[in-house]
Amino acid sequence: MELGEPITSIKGIGPRRAEALGKLGLFSLRDLLYFAPREYWDFSAETPICAAAHGTLAALHVSLVSEPKHVHIRRGMELTTVRALAFGADPADKAAQVSLVWYNQPYRARSLAAGQEWYAAGRMDRSRGAKLVNPSLHAELPGIVPVYPLVQGLSQKVMRDAVSAALAAAEGRIEETLPAALRVQYGLLPLAEALRALHAPQDIPSLKAARDRLAFEDMLLFSLMLSMLRRERLARPGPVLRTEGVLPRFLKLLPFAPTGAQMRAMREISREMSNGRQMNRLLQGDVGSGKTAVALFAMYAAAESGLQSVLMAPTEILAQQHFAAAQSIFGARACLLLGGMKKKERDAAYAAIRSGEALAVIGTHALLSEGVSFHNLGAVIADEQHRFGVRQRAAIGAKGESPHTLIMSATPIPRTLSLILYGDLDVSVLDELPPGRKPVTTRCVPKAKRKAMYAFVERQVHAGRQAYVVCPLVEQSESLEGVMSVNELFAELEKTLHVRVGLLHGKMAAAKKEETARAFRAGEIDVLVSTTVIEVGVDVKNATVMVIENADRFGLAQLHQLRGRVGRGSEESFCFLLSEAGSEAAHERLMTLTETNDGFAIAEKDLMMRGPGEFLGQRQHGLSELAAAKLAGDMTALNNARAAADALVAENSAEGAPLLARARTLLASRGGEIAPN
Repeated sequence: MELGEPITSIKGIGPRRAEALGKLGLFSLRDLLYFAPREYWDFSAETPICAAAHGTLAALHVSLVSEPKHVHIRRGMELTTVRALAFGADPADKAAQVSLVWYNQPYRARSLAAGQEWYAAGRMDRSRGAKLVNPSLHAELPGIVPVYPLVQGLSQKVMRDAVSAALAAAEGRIEETLPAALRVQYGLLPLAEALRALHAPQDIPSLKAARDRLAFEDMLLFSLMLSMLRRERLARPGPVLRTEGVLPRFLKLLPFAPTGAQMRAMREISREMSNGRQMNRLLQGDVGSGKTAVALFAMYAAAESGLQSVLMAPTEILAQQHFAAAQSIFGARACLLLGGMKKKERDAAYAAIRSGEALAVIGTHALLSEGVSFHNLGAVIADEQHRFGVRQRAAIGAKGESPHTLIMSATPIPRTLSLILYGDLDVSVLDELPPGRKPVTTRCVPKAKRKAMYAFVERQVHAGRQAYVVCPLVEQSESLEGVMSVNELFAELEKTLHVRVGLLHGKMAAAKKEETARAFRAGEIDVLVSTTVIEVGVDVKNATVMVIENADRFGLAQLHQLRGRVGRGSEESFCFLLSEAGSEAAHERLMTLTETNDGFAIAEKDLMMRGPGEFLGQRQHGLSELAAAKLAGDMTALNNARAAADALVAENSAEGAPLLARARTLLASRGGEIAPN
């Protein structure tokens, strides 16, 4: 049997099960072998009943001391219960007694009897006595049990049986994919051994070794693809721009003196746009570091050579702000295209873009429509790059002939990590803030001080300032008890604060969102209650207070982004983080924001505390879930994979040729893209 054989060739998998497995993306023997469990239950040691805490997993060695009792609780719900005693314990010892409880498993009543001895493995519930809920029963300790992602029609037993059958079918047929020297250098298991230990680990060390091996191979292929992309890009011609003297002319149009970091980035862009190769650059800058001015320079440089440029923004609010900035540089030759425009306005924009009359085009996803045809597109800029899929950026780029590309991100990523995740791009970093920007005073606010904090917000408004209040949910969620929704918070503040309160969230109609944002900008709303829809794009210099409810529900990078909405003027500004999270780790994480306003320092802290997994979401990367899980705590593995990839490409040896071929095939299957979206 070949590993590419259909999944129905595995014993026990018929058409019906194959259909359910297909919903998980499992169609072949290989797919099943590489399908990583989402977690593992460790039942490798017996748990004394007295040591089994509420909510924890336990493997109890028990004797059944009653006949099973089976009852119908209500329609569609049956309960089977049997009383058990810790093996060898005194029957009078109540602390040694436990009930085994199963829901909707009536066959248990037919197979169990008093006097039987079992290892019962499950989760302990001590809410009303000691109960083990839906335990599995074993003649001996079950060891480490894999737990797989499921869809309707599949159970854990079915999945485990299918994987066991796949391992048996593949015995002796799994070919090694990594060169022996590489495995020795990094201490990696052979592939066959790793796949076996992934699904049936003997112990925790063997499981870790299996995950290390498989994740390393994923990361190695990813690094090889990045290396190939970079080589291809450096060989690809791009529009040759005449940039001599362009930067001094552009600087005269700015109402401010740029920072040293902005000047450095503009010079880098100027050099790349004129060297005959296609620019593909990431512009990374903290909130308020001046990325827009750098983007406008790239657009101006294209215009000075008679070429059009386009700037894609993720929201209409942000697009309109960019358009206002572009008008100050390009005047009537700046063009705005939004999805919510009237047909007459939209058709006029299409015509201006098609004729070349529009030199600087700004818009949202509407730019991707078939009606948009450029006269001579020379530069593509994507703002908040992680909000656009790779294919969306590629689609806009396809409207020109290898246009220069600049993608911008306000999420600081530590340099060590960005070199790995963005190995196919050149990176410009804006690590200075414009002079005059005051740091935002940030405080963690306990529940007892919430009322006093909102009184402070009210005083700020009465002094002529404005404020944002952000919370994570649009509507109340039963699963998130104690987390207030934006609608509930709006109703509360409208009643308790003697100020004008507005509401903004993503589920509102586009016209209503824009009207609310406009009213806030115009000073007609004092306090804007919102979800993270204001994370980018709402720029109000008069806003001096940012309140974030349930701050522990957000990542550090997102909290820093939200904080960046204030402190944009000359007045002292404040950010208040409200949280009821009791854990020390959560409190320590939030305290990071009170200690620094430097986004790169915050990113470094997040990297130390939570590993690189948090940052992977900023780039749709193409790594498997297993590799991403591995990355969540291991920078060393990333660095090793990158070093191994560089060595393989440089050596171009016969032993490494199959890996290079696999990377090329993967890249080709994605249309030359890293992301699978």
